[in-house]
Amino acid sequence: MFPGQSATALPPPSIPPAIYDELLSYLRKSGCALTPAEAVHHALKLWIAQQQADALPERGYQWKQLFLPDGTRVRLNFDGQCYLARVEGDELIYQGRPMSPHQMVLLHKQAASVPKSPEEAMSAAAKAMSDALTTALTLVEHANYQSQNYLERRLPRYRRVADLMEDVD
Repeated sequence: MFPGQSATALPPPSIPPAIYDELLSYLRKSGCALTPAEAVHHALKLWIAQQQADALPERGYQWKQLFLPDGTRVRLNFDGQCYLARVEGDELIYQGRPMSPHQMVLLHKQAASVPKSPEEAMSAAAKAMSDALTTALTLVEHANYQSQNYLERRLPRYRRVADLMEDVD
């Protein structure tokens, strides 16, 4: 028996007798000092708290088709380096600022592309101009190739004998 419980304790009218007996048995086996009424009180409080937590929308960062829950760590590998960000609430936080994954990549691409000296800047500009010229020459070559008239295989002199159909009168 538990304190405050009589030998013929009946469950409160709102609790089915089988559940009440199961609760009594559990409290007895576990050695818990709670009365059945206290156990029911705690269980209901936990249930209410869980229902309230479930009713709140889940916080996190939505990126395209991917949802990253609050607390998720995001790792960016760029140029042999690893950069970490974290989802806090509904934002992705990197270096103390909210930003998108695209902004993280751009931040490091821009930092990597800034020349360290005037010589490097001139060298990068010359390489960009060389690449542009190579691309332009390739496009001109392709346009010239496309504009040439090539003989079709269907012209009579290029047909095989088996390709010719006999005239039937």
